[in-house]
Amino acid sequence: MGERRHVRAVLCYSFDTIGTSRERWEAGWHGEGRDMRLETTGETAATRREAGEMEDRGSWRDDWRVLLVAFTLAGVVESQAFGHLGAFTPIFLQELGIAKARIPQWTGVLSALGFVLGLPLLPFWGVWADRYGRKLIIVRSAYVEGVLFTIAAFSPNVWVLAVARFLGGFVLGNTGVMLALLAERTPRKRLGLAVGIASAGFPLGSAIGPFVGGLVVAGPGIRTLLFFDACLSALMGLALTLVIRERRVAGRGNATVGRMLRAAVHDIVAAPVVLRLFILYFAATFGMSVVTPFVPIVLQRLYVGPSVAVPTVIGTTLTLAGIAMAVTTPLWGRLGDVVGRWRVLPVCIGAIAVGLLIEGLAPALLPFQGGVVWNGLFQGGIGTTVIALLALLAPEERRASILNFSLLPSQLSWFLGPITGAALAAVTLRLPFFFGVCALAIATALALLVARAAGRESLTATEKVASPDSAAPGVAVGVGSGE
Repeated sequence: MGERRHVRAVLCYSFDTIGTSRERWEAGWHGEGRDMRLETTGETAATRREAGEMEDRGSWRDDWRVLLVAFTLAGVVESQAFGHLGAFTPIFLQELGIAKARIPQWTGVLSALGFVLGLPLLPFWGVWADRYGRKLIIVRSAYVEGVLFTIAAFSPNVWVLAVARFLGGFVLGNTGVMLALLAERTPRKRLGLAVGIASAGFPLGSAIGPFVGGLVVAGPGIRTLLFFDACLSALMGLALTLVIRERRVAGRGNATVGRMLRAAVHDIVAAPVVLRLFILYFAATFGMSVVTPFVPIVLQRLYVGPSVAVPTVIGTTLTLAGIAMAVTTPLWGRLGDVVGRWRVLPVCIGAIAVGLLIEGLAPALLPFQGGVVWNGLFQGGIGTTVIALLALLAPEERRASILNFSLLPSQLSWFLGPITGAALAAVTLRLPFFFGVCALAIATALALLVARAAGRESLTATEKVASPDSAAPGVAVGVGSGE
């Protein structure tokens, strides 16, 4: 579940719905006087929303700030729970009686199990949200989390734990839908702030989760920790059920799921730069996912102190890396605004390759911990920058469907990476780290090549902005100025 916790700033569906449906609602809310103003001035609710002059005035459940708090907390709870499961799986496997030599292989397999089911379903969640409603798609993730963490907490053997990890496939696909619903309700001038805060819930949960979890594992035990995560997830599901009130959208249900899915795939293939960016994103996250499941195992083996302190060492290290990611993720986004995202992306990918090399060569605990925290400084920049580039490069009429699929490369890598890492770890535990370095080096080269190709298109878009005949100045400015 790793990559989907961080980035998660995906404005998947909102851009196409803000105009017509919101205009009708605004006109109905403010009455005839508002209708006359729309007719006489040519001003629309969409343009006023674009300028950031409008805010919802309905029920408290329609207030974007209420949704913001709820979705941010949901991100914290989810990333914290899955962070616990990932960080302390090696310790749990020992408790379940798995031989020490087989723990790396089981760790890799368990990390990938959720994506066996999650990957085929991932493209459908967004389409189902458009057809049947976003609330249903959002709340089912929290309730499924409650079930799977309960099963994990009471697992008598590794096979039951595997069933719990397999159920994780039903959790995927909620992040983009939450951000889309939030974007639909948020005034345009506050949209960036709202999405940034909501997206920060995932690295925040990743930051505080391992340390607190390490204390619990060292005390009451990992089963207590997982059951606590189950209860917290179920309570989060109840809160989301009460808070979210979805408005009916005209035209929903006219297109079949298959037709909507085929249209989304076509939209990606039809944009060459977007397709290259998807490949680049996969290469970068694959390099990280090959390594991530095995970091706790290496920490455990490098630590020479009392065994009772192992959970605290793992939790503290991962918490420091999470804090680094939580702090720097918005900074990388801002730096991309200033110096250009195509400059930021290869820097972040290349820096993580250096960090993995340090981890692979580290002879002792401290330099290995330094490599883990170093990677935390740059990891959030990759997902944030890629999502921003997709939003800017995608044509406006295809932006929603392209962003809907933006998590697919990372989720695919989180299925293939741990399995590949498990096979490599069977040779030697450090081999996945060197393999990850090679994958990230390739991703860095791809980022430079794609940036060069996209630069020419960005320059063309900027020239269109300068033309007085530009038909869509808002979109063109977004593409040109971002690079």
